[in-house]
Amino acid sequence: MSSFSSPSLKSPTFSSTPSALSFSHKILKSFSPKSHTFSKKSPSGSLSIKAQTLDFSGSFFERGGFGNDEDPPSTGGVGLATAVEEKEEPQCPPGLRQYETMAVLRPDMSEDERLTLTQKYEELLVAGGGMYIEVFNRGVIPLAYSIKKKNKAGETNTYLDGIYLLFTYFTKPESMEVLEETLITDDDVIRSSTFKIRKRKY
Repeated sequence: MSSFSSPSLKSPTFSSTPSALSFSHKILKSFSPKSHTFSKKSPSGSLSIKAQTLDFSGSFFERGGFGNDEDPPSTGGVGLATAVEEKEEPQCPPGLRQYETMAVLRPDMSEDERLTLTQKYEELLVAGGGMYIEVFNRGVIPLAYSIKKKNKAGETNTYLDGIYLLFTYFTKPESMEVLEETLITDDDVIRSSTFKIRKRKY
């Protein structure tokens, strides 16, 4: 009867290049194998099976492979959910509608003049029943095309850029006529556009 011999556990072979040798040295140094031999005989007693297990605890393989010991532990994206909190949008009060008004101002306005104009239109919106008024200053932006505007003194000016102000607010639909007429006749406003915000229904 022929005897069965278990295959021997061979050490892995690596390339002879310096980088591969240093890499293999790091792997082999990172763990110390602990061998445990188990024997099992078949009922007939004619076959002996041997198995060997290796302990990789705390080794290169358990740490996840590549990387230094100084690498910070992975957080697993725990802070992503709490890092950014979205701002809740105010609910539209009854009888009001949500609007956005983009006003393009003269680019040569001073900061004080711009703040005075902003306050002027905020007060106008509040007088018309406006609520939740927010103003966003986009800064000086080049215009898509040159705009000529004649002021109340009869002077015509050509503008190539302007200060963009975005107003977002809730107000009564009937108050929009006063706002638009004031914007058109204002010498400091080159162009203005007002849009009604419609919520999409999915």
